[in-house]
Amino acid sequence: MTRTDTSASEAYGNFSPKIALNYSLSKEHNFYGIYSKGFRAGGISQLSSDPSAPPLVPYDSEYSDNFEIGSKNMFAGKRLRLNATLFYTRIKNGQIPVLIMPEALTLIRNAAKLESKGVELELSGLPVKGLEFTYTFGYTNASYRELIIADDGENKDLSGNKQIFTPQTTSFLSLQYTRSLASNTNSKLFARLEHRNIGKQYFNLANTIQQDAYNLLNFRLGFQYKRMEAALWVSNLMNKTYIDYAYDFGAVHLAEPRMYGLTIKTSFVGNSGKKEVN
Repeated sequence: MTRTDTSASEAYGNFSPKIALNYSLSKEHNFYGIYSKGFRAGGISQLSSDPSAPPLVPYDSEYSDNFEIGSKNMFAGKRLRLNATLFYTRIKNGQIPVLIMPEALTLIRNAAKLESKGVELELSGLPVKGLEFTYTFGYTNASYRELIIADDGENKDLSGNKQIFTPQTTSFLSLQYTRSLASNTNSKLFARLEHRNIGKQYFNLANTIQQDAYNLLNFRLGFQYKRMEAALWVSNLMNKTYIDYAYDFGAVHLAEPRMYGLTIKTSFVGNSGKKEVN
């Protein structure tokens, strides 16, 4: 069916201030606080094949208040770094994806007030020559303070449900050992192991489709010479099966299985700066 009324326009704008305060206890210890006003512009929904419905429906902008306090610290002669952050975000006029059947169109509606709060930690260091480690941990408590959506002609109250695509916990650990070959510091061998944990998360507003916590391992072994690098790698070493994306009607996309390969890359410096070629 051809629809003639398929032209629409909208304009959005906003003033988004940011205030940051910083206090240095010493060169190795800093504390900060940040407040910012967030803004996500509105837009126009996709076309619908239903001739009784408006073909183009605008949705409004989304606004957020963001608060953050934290500290950045160096220890052991700057060989150990520890950063910590507390955050709180409040969103109003939230833009929510709503699946329309049978077209399987995802339309955006303003239907929610959201709240998230949590903590982020980062620890990294050089315990011995050639060995580097990084560990990060995040905890997020994110929920819909108010969420009412239309479902089969009725309004369904989903207030209090967890926000979609938001794991409650995440962590990442990497270990990398690099060794120079003889006295030639331009030639190096390196081995890198990564462990990632993704906590439980939900994929639909009703919180009926979920992925439990899972672990991933990646490994990389390589050789560097000046600006060249060759590396053997394996991702998802344990061949973990997990949901990467899901739809309200039950269909899911699974993440990539175990993969391995060889990557060779080089970089060069031109007039416009450093470039990389794989």
